[in-house]
Amino acid sequence: MKSFYLIPFFTFLSSCSVLVGQVKPIEEKSVNPPTPAHSLEAMGWQRIDPRNPSERSSEVPDEAWQSRATAAVISLNSVCRSGLGGERDIKKVTKVLLSQWDNLKIEHQASFEFRNLPGLQTTARGKYLGRDRKFQIMVVKSPACIYDLVYLSPVESFEQELSAFARFRDTLELK
Repeated sequence: MKSFYLIPFFTFLSSCSVLVGQVKPIEEKSVNPPTPAHSLEAMGWQRIDPRNPSERSSEVPDEAWQSRATAAVISLNSVCRSGLGGERDIKKVTKVLLSQWDNLKIEHQASFEFRNLPGLQTTARGKYLGRDRKFQIMVVKSPACIYDLVYLSPVESFEQELSAFARFRDTLELK
């Protein structure tokens, strides 16, 4: 398996902590992150866990999977803040996620509703740590949490695994 893609990817995802800072008393992960892993596993994806078992931080994703066929990665991250539900902005979250890329070319960006929750979906390509990648980011805001769902792939196999990402996305139940 081409797990060497994971180190840069999880470094990329750790930028999400910038969104809410390091104020631990009000920041937390979704208590039960949505994990329809069975659908990805049936499609040849392997669950990966980049964190130390005792660590529960906004600097690592809640859940992540990697395709055995293409080394593409799907990741789900949540940040929940009690008492501050209206302060997060999905455009700002997306901007922070995109800020890590060199030679960024946004191919498509659109607002949408996901299960009656506001969202912003971006498809783009760029270089991260010198490697060309294509990715799709979906940021969704619920009353309690903000979620970012990322599909990251080598450019040449992006379309090949996009259906797995869509299937995963469509089975999510967000809080």
